[in-house]
Amino acid sequence: MLTIRITGKQLRIARAAIGLSIEDLAYRARVNRRSIGKWENSSNAVPDAMVNHLSRVVDVLESEGIRFVPDGVEEIERPTSTIVESAGVSP
Repeated sequence: MLTIRITGKQLRIARAAIGLSIEDLAYRARVNRRSIGKWENSSNAVPDAMVNHLSRVVDVLESEGIRFVPDGVEEIERPTSTIVESAGVSP
């Protein structure tokens, strides 16, 4: 059985660290925004959530550079995108 040990507080801190609103996170993770609010308000408890829903939220946060660590989160530096112009194509 898969167990996720991320607390509501970690979710809230991670979301705030990357500047996503609850609505944006819910849209990108394809979950209800009220669920995210409920999970974030669960404080230091592990949110009562379906694993696949919570996994999608975690996937979005991790894709934005968040790493979950025991009792917290870390924001890892992601490489910046480089725009390369192709010959014959004007911007």
